[in-house]
Amino acid sequence: MRRALSAVAVAALILTGCSSEGPTGEDSAPSSSAPSTTGSSDSASPSPTESAPTEADDAGAEAIEIEIEGDRIEPNGKRVKVSAGEPILFETESDRAAELHVHSSPEQVLEVPKGEGTLELVIDRPGVVDVEEHDTGMILLQLEVR
Repeated sequence: MRRALSAVAVAALILTGCSSEGPTGEDSAPSSSAPSTTGSSDSASPSPTESAPTEADDAGAEAIEIEIEGDRIEPNGKRVKVSAGEPILFETESDRAAELHVHSSPEQVLEVPKGEGTLELVIDRPGVVDVEEHDTGMILLQLEVR
């Protein structure tokens, strides 16, 4: 998986978490996001792809890479700047199925498949949004939505 990450995608992952409180214990800035996926489900769902997205895919959005190996998760707390209303792509590679909690308003859940996959997320409101891996409680990303 290539390491190039879009500012929008990384920011989206950082802002997910299992509680409504931000890293300082205060409520996260209000954010709204409408998950969209290349598959179909009630919440954002990953859709495996055969190749990594190119800059021409999804209106030039570059993907943020997420790697899960047991309890080791990358990225680990990285803050990424993203644009409100623009798609945020996550390329995932995982040795297990996982669940990412995006602490936006309303909160969102992204299902990470075992193996490789691609997830898409849109956050409409500016603010900082934590992205948390549910099983470990680890904050992967903080999305700084502008």
